[in-house]
Amino acid sequence: MDTHPSLIRRVRDNADTVAWGEFFSIYQPLILAYARKRGASEHDAADIVQEVFARLVPAMAHFEFNAERGRFRTWLWSVTHNALVDWARRRATRDRAERVWADQNEFLAESDESSDWYKMYHSRILQVALERVRASTQPLTWACFEGRILAGRPASEVASEAGVSVNAVYVNASRLLSRVREECSELQEPVK
Repeated sequence: MDTHPSLIRRVRDNADTVAWGEFFSIYQPLILAYARKRGASEHDAADIVQEVFARLVPAMAHFEFNAERGRFRTWLWSVTHNALVDWARRRATRDRAERVWADQNEFLAESDESSDWYKMYHSRILQVALERVRASTQPLTWACFEGRILAGRPASEVASEAGVSVNAVYVNASRLLSRVREECSELQEPVK
């Protein structure tokens, strides 16, 4: 399936909703299926599709079709592949953090009562850490962290609402997550 050059020309205009609707109806299912085939859950695959389209919208405004340089589908695959690589990197980081957290807190399984206590203790430590970080953070930076990390919303959605790039959302969220972890470490007693 080759993309017709006229459709590519039409989607250069971000305001051409008919062209973008047609473009989306052609490529969204393809990108979604490819992400699922590469191991993404349904929810993650939907996030990856949003990420790809967040990258495509500004790129298509300047895209020039040149058959001698290659096919559009090859370039689209490259954009999709890069979004998948970024997703896998974020997933690996999250999984590592969750394993470290679980390893550090294995002693919580002593009993149901003490387990409840420790869960409440860690919840309170996290709440205080979040309050401290928020108090010393710019509102826009906090909005990126809150939307992406605390609410688990797609970065493209948070970026659109905040008026920043998707990359800025990831950078701000990552920086604040590191600060929250540091605050939690300072507030907690060391694990034996």
